[in-house]
Amino acid sequence: MFKKKWFIGVLLGVVIIVFVLLNFRNAGSAATVKTADVTEGKIIEQIYTNGRLEPQETKVVFSPVGGIVQTLHVKEGDSVTKGQPVLKLKLDSIKEQLDKEKLDIELTEAERLAAKKQHFEKFKELMSDNPDQTVEELDLTSYDLRIRRSQLTIASLEKQLSNGTVYASADGIVTEVAVKEGQIMAEGSQVISVADLSSYKVKANLNEMDAGKVVLGMKAKVTGESITDTYEGEVTYLSPTAILSDKTSKDATVGMEITLANKAAELRPGYNVTIEMELPDKDRVLVPITAVKYEAQEVYVFKVEGEKAVKSIVTIGKEGEEQVEIVTGVAKGDKVVVEGAESLRDGDKVKVQ
Repeated sequence: MFKKKWFIGVLLGVVIIVFVLLNFRNAGSAATVKTADVTEGKIIEQIYTNGRLEPQETKVVFSPVGGIVQTLHVKEGDSVTKGQPVLKLKLDSIKEQLDKEKLDIELTEAERLAAKKQHFEKFKELMSDNPDQTVEELDLTSYDLRIRRSQLTIASLEKQLSNGTVYASADGIVTEVAVKEGQIMAEGSQVISVADLSSYKVKANLNEMDAGKVVLGMKAKVTGESITDTYEGEVTYLSPTAILSDKTSKDATVGMEITLANKAAELRPGYNVTIEMELPDKDRVLVPITAVKYEAQEVYVFKVEGEKAVKSIVTIGKEGEEQVEIVTGVAKGDKVVVEGAESLRDGDKVKVQ
């Protein structure tokens, strides 16, 4: 029994000695680490959204009068110039009404003349019976008013007849034809849309989170599956209100327009595009994300000073994809451990790889 206890004691002593020796050896060795410099720079943040390519300006041509479309002179894709005829209306009903109003004037004028003759004959008769009596003057106001009304109607109808041909209001490309030949069209109906393809814009919607970060004048890049190049632009419109994209949605969106700085033959109205905007940022003290360690409520990095690793408690700020801002705890030019920090303790000897 005594020998057994003695053996166990000796074995335990050997283990302790070996452990102490290993610690001494490790204390004299240096951990291999990789480091990176603490730098100063900006954390780049992008906003992405989808939009639709549209002409910078589109003019809609409306019909000034109602009628039947007799001849349509253009089709979608045609190039037109300002003042070019695009549609002719058949205005038979207006012509008929105009003829009726002219006839009404003639009849009213004839009635007026007959009333004057009748009054004059009555005047002569009364004067022959009694030259001293007073004869009431003839009131022709009702006839004059009827004539004036017809004259105004005729002027209006003649103006409508003169608008029987509808003209393009601007130079451009016809992007929509809203009528067809033989169609009965009301006054004020849309006829065509004419787009100026010399410049383009993109209409898009921003979600609530991104809308607060975007400002007028912000630069943007526009790309798309249907176009090969990247086009530069800037935000030229932000809606003052947010709206729900549909009745079932809980998230509101803000309308935005981006004007492109250049154009090319490959651009076409209606293309779906992707918009990328880079948010402006200030200079920050930055370290790689891999340098920052977390333990309970403590956030720290290991700085390399001489040949030692020095644990430094830090306060972090804005985070990017690869770097994080350090508000306090390090300074520009410091070296921090980015690999090999897992087994380090404050004051450990290190060897930079």
